[in-house]
Amino acid sequence: MYKYIILLIPFFGNAQNKVQLYIDKYSDLAIEEMVSYSIPASITLAQAILESGSGESRLASEGKNHFGIKCHNNWDGETILVDDDLKGECFRKYSNVAASYRDHSIFLSTRSRYDFLFEYSILDYKSWAKGLSKAGYATNPKYSKLLIDLIKKYNLDKYDSNDSIRNKFYFSTEIGFIYLTGLGAYFFSNNKMYFAHFQTSAIMSRINIGVNFKIINNIYIGINSGSFHKGDKFDQPTWRIGSELAYSKLPRDAESRFIYKIGVDYTKWNDNYVLLPALGFGYLIK
Repeated sequence: MYKYIILLIPFFGNAQNKVQLYIDKYSDLAIEEMVSYSIPASITLAQAILESGSGESRLASEGKNHFGIKCHNNWDGETILVDDDLKGECFRKYSNVAASYRDHSIFLSTRSRYDFLFEYSILDYKSWAKGLSKAGYATNPKYSKLLIDLIKKYNLDKYDSNDSIRNKFYFSTEIGFIYLTGLGAYFFSNNKMYFAHFQTSAIMSRINIGVNFKIINNIYIGINSGSFHKGDKFDQPTWRIGSELAYSKLPRDAESRFIYKIGVDYTKWNDNYVLLPALGFGYLIK
């Protein structure tokens, strides 16, 4: 008997490691959905782990469907057939995992049978788990217990706290061209990057606010505007508008991150409107 227990230890250790890897990979996404839709990140993660087999089920790997959401009558997107309660049932298929997470949020927030869930606090994951089971999200009678056990085992409720939201706010120091140095602040939320900063060089400065939208992986594109100051004439600002492409990877537990940017400003220089290039590298810290 002992030797069989020893043989099973690596199996259970590997299974637990897969769950933790899944959490590390998608916890930020769950937090973003919580900020936008007031669904506890712990519930989102626990459901995704359970429904997708930590992202390894056929439905998750081929259909990018991490929540077991079936087609229903109002779905006009791509589909995938998977054996579930019945053979060859129709499930929704997504282009990426983020789309699955977003559809899960929309699914819960727009169907009347789940309305009562949003009366619960995002810190009350037990009521959410029991409510999902009561509303019939899954046919398994132990569904709520399975969710609660996962949340407890992996401390998923830590992602429901305000600290999880605050961890997406960063201060920045920047260097670049044509603005040599700068200071600012960034906030990352729901596939968007909000920022405000002051940048300067010997011959020009700018005060800048803007928002960039994530278009793929860690690449953002967006617009910004503010004031442009030539030389030391801060009492004679000129309005400016700009656009930029940025790359910034959001770490899971790190206290800092980097950002790379390339953009262009449209502003007035002397009596003419001109396009000014802007390259930048920033170091962001919580």
